[in-house]
Amino acid sequence: MAFGRNFGALEEHPSHAHRSSRNKEIYRVSNVDETGQIIPSKETAWQYINLSWLWHTDSSFREVPSKGSILHGIQTTHEGGNTRYANMYAAYEGLAEATKQRIDGLWVIHHHDFIIKQSAELSAKQDKGDFDALLPVRHPLVQVHPVTGQRSLFLSPHTMVGIESMSEEAGRALLDELIAHATQSDYVYTHVWSDDDILMWDNRCTMHSVEPFDNENIPRIMHRVTLVGENHPIPG
Repeated sequence: MAFGRNFGALEEHPSHAHRSSRNKEIYRVSNVDETGQIIPSKETAWQYINLSWLWHTDSSFREVPSKGSILHGIQTTHEGGNTRYANMYAAYEGLAEATKQRIDGLWVIHHHDFIIKQSAELSAKQDKGDFDALLPVRHPLVQVHPVTGQRSLFLSPHTMVGIESMSEEAGRALLDELIAHATQSDYVYTHVWSDDDILMWDNRCTMHSVEPFDNENIPRIMHRVTLVGENHPIPG
């Protein structure tokens, strides 16, 4: 946490299931509870963290998304559980000019409830966290980085409800096309974890996901702090 605060204020994640009992600013990306026991798959905490296998950008459900995240691998795995990062600068640059023209100026609706709806088990539970205040927000599909001035795609599949001014079917088809493009191997770095690795990344030009592993039986303990965003995403 002290390291993270060198870069700005830290978020408190709305999910109660994974907040550290020591500090609300520590988000436990773990299938192990604080007593050292693997969390049963029926529990909210397990269901929520299981969705980290989906590509996403941290805190994209906020009006001002996080500017960056820092992840500490405390107990890592050797059978999956690696983290993949997609370079959204490169993904945007790799688009055909016609596609760039098509998507420039489009806005995407993001909502935390969309995460919940992707898990039947989570949807059936009541105690999910401090989510009532998280209303739908709109972010540009193409954004300009406030520091580098570079354009990038802003994608976060686990919170993207649809595209403004497009039908649900057409908007979903376009988003799926862009997700497939952005996550091809040319744009992805996969980090193979070792215990005590620390990774820091810029949420304004990347998205990430966890490679699947046997999370019902193999323990994986990661602690994350998330940097509070300073700017609304700048439309490209």
